[in-house]
Amino acid sequence: MHPGVKSAYEISLNDLRRCYTNRGIVAGRKSKRFNQYWARHSFFASVGALVLGDTQQVKQNLELFASLQKRNGVIPNQISLDLKPRYRLLVGSVIDSTALFVISLSEYVKKTNDKAFAAKMFPKAKKAVDFLLSKDRDNNALIEERVFANWAETVLKFGNVLYTNCCFYKALKEFSWLASLQKNEKLQKKFEGFAKKTKNKINQLFWDGNYYIDWIDFRRHDFFSSDGNLLAIDFGIADKAQGQMILNKIKQHQLNKIPLKTNYPTYPVWRIPPTLLPLLEYHYHNGFSWPWLGCLNAIALQKVGWKKDAKHALRDVAFLINQNGIAHEVFNEKGKPVNGLFLKSERPFSWTAGFFIRAANELKAK
Repeated sequence: MHPGVKSAYEISLNDLRRCYTNRGIVAGRKSKRFNQYWARHSFFASVGALVLGDTQQVKQNLELFASLQKRNGVIPNQISLDLKPRYRLLVGSVIDSTALFVISLSEYVKKTNDKAFAAKMFPKAKKAVDFLLSKDRDNNALIEERVFANWAETVLKFGNVLYTNCCFYKALKEFSWLASLQKNEKLQKKFEGFAKKTKNKINQLFWDGNYYIDWIDFRRHDFFSSDGNLLAIDFGIADKAQGQMILNKIKQHQLNKIPLKTNYPTYPVWRIPPTLLPLLEYHYHNGFSWPWLGCLNAIALQKVGWKKDAKHALRDVAFLINQNGIAHEVFNEKGKPVNGLFLKSERPFSWTAGFFIRAANELKAK
């Protein structure tokens, strides 16, 4: 392992474990806002915990969110340290939280072969995917979401959003596998079919010949959003040729200069809530750089066969971790942790730490 990557790995390992509690994995430790159980943060961070062999921690995290699942299948978006859940049904940001629960459950079971836990959680996973399917209101194999409804919750998007539908596809695919583990051939085939339709529809409607467009409401919006495009590679929605075109797009617009910028070009002013316009939050999901996306970029480069580029991409993220001695949340255009009056990069950030551990492990293993 490269010395810089090894050093950043040790930092990430310690930072991730600092975010463990006896209930699950919190998003961060510095601020009260992040020192809570955020679904997408903890589920994405879990991939690193599984690499470390901290399987019990992942299991407890899954049990926590499953215990507060609503009757309709919704997994809470956020749970406070005193175990009060928040569902945010008004804007619908529970959609990716619910999808990521199913994905995290599948990853845990594949790592541990804990078939008893898989059987126990299977009804919960079934409720979760049924909820996701209910969000395909026009029955076109894609989820329709409301405004500010995914991780990039400071950007006005609605309708069919790439990031959300990549998570939707992966959840359907992983539930099909969970059904096979339960010897439920009917559900396995049914959800395998659902997943195939969603994958085909993403490629049919979002692919523009060089990359996947950002979202579709009343029309197509052809911004390049790093999250959905890289997840499409990671989840197997994009084939190798598509993946290489996506990664060339990232290089073309230098989104990887400080790994990794959220989007190109910048979203217009009116798509950001007016209260954020004079503040750093304007760039939070609109041009700032996120190390977890940088890690995902390294993983994607490895998957399309560009191993040398993948190693360089991972070292770039390692540099950010090493220069600060901690796994930060988000960086500005100068490569410094965001540190404004109201917006400060969270540290340690479990999502960053978990993804770096996963990326370092995958690149080392190849």
